[in-house]
Amino acid sequence: MSHRPPRVRVSGMIWHEDKLLLVRQGRPGHPRWMLPGGGVDPGESMTVALARELSEELNCNQVAVAEPCALVESIAPETHSSGRHLIHVVFRVDVPHPETIVVGTPEVEDPAVQEIRWVDRESILKLALHPPIGGYLKDYAPGADLQYFGSLWAP
Repeated sequence: MSHRPPRVRVSGMIWHEDKLLLVRQGRPGHPRWMLPGGGVDPGESMTVALARELSEELNCNQVAVAEPCALVESIAPETHSSGRHLIHVVFRVDVPHPETIVVGTPEVEDPAVQEIRWVDRESILKLALHPPIGGYLKDYAPGADLQYFGSLWAP
């Protein structure tokens, strides 16, 4: 199986009261937890794409995209039929009033979003997170250097 061209996915790390905002999305029967975000469209900057995705997934229109924090590649094994190659760029995002983000089962523009939840640091490690960077997120501190993880595949 040959790989498709790489696709860039941007995501936002939003913290509030030492809890991280995560979304559960995916195909029925195969949900995954991830940072809110999505794909970058052709001709779109990563920060504009992230603001658009946060609006679609969280109904959150006032965000300040800060520095990029992590870079992860997800490259499917040769034996996997998807041929996927994703480049995940994680940004720290500041939201003026994060307590106003509606959690639970959302009524948002993106139909893939099944649940939105604030997660404490210890609980991050208990979730099936994609990409699998739970340890990094649990220990994240603002101002840390950009972290490159290389290829971490999670089907």
